[in-house]
Amino acid sequence: MIVISSVPYTETGAPLLAPALLKSCITKAGYDCVAIDLNFEILQRLEQSPNRWKILNFFRTQFVEEGTEDEIGDLLEYSANRLLENNPTIIALSLLSQDCQFFTVWLCYHLKCINPNINIVIGGSGVKSFIAQADINFGKELRKDKMINAYINGDGENSIVEYVKGNVNYPGINSNTWEPIVNLNELPFADFSDYQLDEYPQQAITLCDSRGCVRTCEFCDVIEHWKKYQYRTAENIFEELMYQIEKHNIRQFMFNNSLTNGNMREFKKLLDLICDYNSNNDPISWEGYFIVRNKKQHPEEMWEKMSKSNGKLLLGVESVIEPVRINLGKNFANVDIDYHLEMARKYQVPVLLLLIVGYPTETKQDFEFTKQWFKDRVEYANNTVFAVQLSIASILPGTELKRKQDDHKLTIGEVPTIWLTEVTDVTPMDRIDYYVELSRLLNNLGYNANQEDEYGIQVMRDEIEILERKQRA
Repeated sequence: MIVISSVPYTETGAPLLAPALLKSCITKAGYDCVAIDLNFEILQRLEQSPNRWKILNFFRTQFVEEGTEDEIGDLLEYSANRLLENNPTIIALSLLSQDCQFFTVWLCYHLKCINPNINIVIGGSGVKSFIAQADINFGKELRKDKMINAYINGDGENSIVEYVKGNVNYPGINSNTWEPIVNLNELPFADFSDYQLDEYPQQAITLCDSRGCVRTCEFCDVIEHWKKYQYRTAENIFEELMYQIEKHNIRQFMFNNSLTNGNMREFKKLLDLICDYNSNNDPISWEGYFIVRNKKQHPEEMWEKMSKSNGKLLLGVESVIEPVRINLGKNFANVDIDYHLEMARKYQVPVLLLLIVGYPTETKQDFEFTKQWFKDRVEYANNTVFAVQLSIASILPGTELKRKQDDHKLTIGEVPTIWLTEVTDVTPMDRIDYYVELSRLLNNLGYNANQEDEYGIQVMRDEIEILERKQRA
């Protein structure tokens, strides 16, 4: 028996895809497998806890605050028992990001204390600190300390099957090099039968429709990990929609990707298939990441179909400063953004705007322009634009932006959000203040922007002071 499970912490109300998809690959190869979304089960247990935020901070920082020791111990005990209850020969842990690493260390240590012979393998982006990072630092360290038996780097659908077969020399197993999936259409459909789907706040099925991106944005690490954009055909995706509806009677779908409309031919076919289905059945709805294109590429007819297919778009705007955005790799004009907002409102297609705050080339004047840009478009707040997701500009390892560090005169700290630049008059403290100010402004205008917690802001301020002292020295 193989048990494959997600690991906390990922903030989501929807089922995580990896365990369900990998289970289908393992069972297709003829092995017994159970898929567990431990991330959701732990978050569910914390829902009513008075220590919820303190424990979430433990997941992110490994700091155990006073009064949380017993509850963290109970979570570890629950997790270990949950993973071992099926008497597995292999436990495979899926780490979506580095936010899963600290709990993974504690959990693996606990599992090995209970059963020193249990075979533990970890995979996912969290086997290293950042997806485009060359060194598999986290996975290597755990293997060196004998807390895991192996780690899988890169796409895991074939690798996990080979590992179960005993082929530990397969590319991606305990190695820096790996082989991407050649044809996503050949993967089996995800198997969510072990999940209690009716208990999730977001009643949705996640599915992988593409990997990689067609754009070459300098800040992005996804294009460094998946060098080529891969996509499934519209027919193959629609076949899975029908399969999951029949299995679970859930009609909301979340495309687990970086880009839904990367291949316009297949995207338009998929819209037609869903629209035809929705005209005669209880309707399907979907959401996915979306890139802005010009009016000719995204004609009004397409917006009408997105409305009829009940689409929800996560729109990668990144910056409303046109020269900044074009230079970082998003080659579209501000009039194209306005066109998307206009069409989305006309056809009532919900849109979430993704915005990077304080890009290295932005000035204080750009900050003021951005605030005014949102004020001038307040008519869209909570009327098509249901939220704005702000993220502080980061210099991620392995990206083109990191390689251009000297061009941007960047001094980078211990974490990607901590950096200094000599190109503009913006200090790191200015950047944080702007983030807080913009978040408050957008919420006051009704845009429903996310807001960084006070603890996270203070940590950033402290880290910046350390970096500035080093630079002065």
